[in-house]
Amino acid sequence: MADPADDERSEELESLSAIYPELTRDDNDLFHATLELLVAPNPHVSVLFHPQVVHSSFCSLDEILEDLKIDNPSSIVPSSAEVVQPEWQDLKYLPPLALDISLPSEYPTSTPPVIKLSTSPDYFPASYLESLEEECTKLWDEYAHTAVLFAYVDYLQQAVEDGFTGVSGKQALKVPLTYKPQLLDFDKSTKRKKFERETFSCGICLEPKKGVNCHRLATCGHVFCRACLQDFFTASITQGDVASVKCPDPTCGRADGAITHRRAAPLKLRAIPPGELLQVPLDRTIVQRYVDLKHKKKLESDQTTVYCPRKWCQGAARSKKYPKPTSLDTYVDSDSEPEDSPTTEAEGSPTTKPTEKAADPSADRLCICEDCSFAFCRVCLNGWHGDFVRCWPRTAAELTAEESASYDFIRKNTSPCPTCSSPTQKTHGCNHMSCPQCRTHFCYLCSSWLDEGNPYEHFNNPKKECFERLWDLEEGDNADGGVAFVGQRGWEAAVEIAEREAEAAEAVGNQNGENQAGGDRQDRARDGEQEGRQGQRREELGNEERAGIQHFLEMVENDEEDGWDSDELGDEERFNLEFR
Repeated sequence: MADPADDERSEELESLSAIYPELTRDDNDLFHATLELLVAPNPHVSVLFHPQVVHSSFCSLDEILEDLKIDNPSSIVPSSAEVVQPEWQDLKYLPPLALDISLPSEYPTSTPPVIKLSTSPDYFPASYLESLEEECTKLWDEYAHTAVLFAYVDYLQQAVEDGFTGVSGKQALKVPLTYKPQLLDFDKSTKRKKFERETFSCGICLEPKKGVNCHRLATCGHVFCRACLQDFFTASITQGDVASVKCPDPTCGRADGAITHRRAAPLKLRAIPPGELLQVPLDRTIVQRYVDLKHKKKLESDQTTVYCPRKWCQGAARSKKYPKPTSLDTYVDSDSEPEDSPTTEAEGSPTTKPTEKAADPSADRLCICEDCSFAFCRVCLNGWHGDFVRCWPRTAAELTAEESASYDFIRKNTSPCPTCSSPTQKTHGCNHMSCPQCRTHFCYLCSSWLDEGNPYEHFNNPKKECFERLWDLEEGDNADGGVAFVGQRGWEAAVEIAEREAEAAEAVGNQNGENQAGGDRQDRARDGEQEGRQGQRREELGNEERAGIQHFLEMVENDEEDGWDSDELGDEERFNLEFR
């Protein structure tokens, strides 16, 4: 009997094992082996997880889109409704294709190898695996009944790398929805292992680092070492500069680094979500501060935000648009959304159609503080009194001294952003400002929008009121007021000055009126005495006149009016009153 080590089959398996170290040979059967092949379609494979699918199948993109009556794959999203909708994913890696090899004693001269293919889960259609198994026999015939294992393994790798088009002619997979967790987890873990084996140049420290010591940002794919990201993000959050918690690459978010030269909505830089900050990793307390500051900035930039009237609380009312964060792991920041994309008021809530008229914020008067749960009216800021009680907003006279002082300070010492109206105070530097909330470039003196490509053109234009005033208040206004604002801010200041001058003039007029009133009171006293004497005289004459008329009426009643003497009413001198 021939030595198995000298068998041609054994030599082929040993050669294959040298090429593929992951090949596993059976100790009980020297001519039986298993090999797992990584499934990495190029560039990726489109997978549709469908709740009504029981067995996996191949399909084209057009067939899926026509079947579901949708315009593009990106619109297939999970629904919050009771009926589970299909979900679309593009995967780079799929679980390995298990190749079971058994070499009969007649191989390779008269019998082909016995091949069995399988996957876990069964995301490949059974018919597709059968067709791949049959290809081994075809290759064995083409190679004139010689060793064919290496050629067959190479064929399998090429077939899966080409995105299944080699045999199926299709570009997409339709699989049961229950396969989703396994396929997504495998794709994620495989990408991570491949990333850790590579070497990257950190864009901050510019040193080469292994992937195991680096982090790839999920929003843009830029890679930095963990130590640099930790230092950069921690310093930014500690200083309150949450707008800097984004990709440190200066070209990130721009197409070819281009800068727009027209007035448009400011570019929303891609913010780093809290969940990814925890993966960098950052300390949980730092990430919590980041989330709280982001939430606070959003509320402050929203002009419809109402704050709790309790002086010891001052928390914001619960908002559907900006709900209070409850979990760092599930909190989603919307800063990376495009400017022209519709935004939802809250997670899972429907978007407002453009044709719908915005609801009046005062229509829903009930507000509940998100911190102390105090229910109050957004109109009168009193405790909640019900929907059927009329109330009126507070007047300026009803504001507290602290509120009035805050409004006066903001009006006198800040300049509003032309995009989001966030008030900004300059502490030092030139009058070219960048809004900390939305990154809009504007002029501190007149609150005008500035071209990001050439912001200093505004200060070089002789027709502008800010001409050659770039460095006014270089050291900041120090909250002393007196800022020489122009434009809209200048008009507001002029109106305020005019109102103060009018109040001063009115006060002087009132003082002069009081002095004049002192002399007039003496004259009115003398006139009053004279008027009193004249009134007494009128009363006496009136009594005599009434008595004479009464006597005349009695004579008329007795038909004796012909004997009435009109002299009873007295002469004219009795009715002459003395005037001064």
